[in-house]
Amino acid sequence: MTKVEIFRKNGNIIGYKASGHSGYSEQESDIICSAISTSLQMTLIGIQEVLKLKVDFKINDGFLDVDLKNISQSKLTQTNILTEAMAIFLKELTKQYPKYIRLVEKEDK
Repeated sequence: MTKVEIFRKNGNIIGYKASGHSGYSEQESDIICSAISTSLQMTLIGIQEVLKLKVDFKINDGFLDVDLKNISQSKLTQTNILTEAMAIFLKELTKQYPKYIRLVEKEDK
C-alpha cells in the first residue's frame, strides 16, 4: 500500500510525502503506483519549472517528500492550483482503489 500524506497550514498545502508501493500489480506494471507517482512528480515539476520556485525535496524508489514550508505566502498561493489539483486527483484515486492507497491530510499548527 502507498501512503500519501498532505500537510496543510491555514488551508494551504505546505508539503506532501509518499512512501511504499501500492501492490496493485508487479512493480514495473503497477498502474496505481504510476498514477500516484505521476501526480506527485508532475506537481513538483510544475512548481519548479513553471513557477520557477526552489523547493526542498527528497526522492528515492518508492519515496517522495516535498517541503513547501520555506516558500513565502505569496508564492505559496501560486502553488495552490497545482497542489490542490494533485490532492483532488489523489482523493478520487483513493476512492477507486482504497486497498492500495492510504491518503492522510494533516493540519500543521
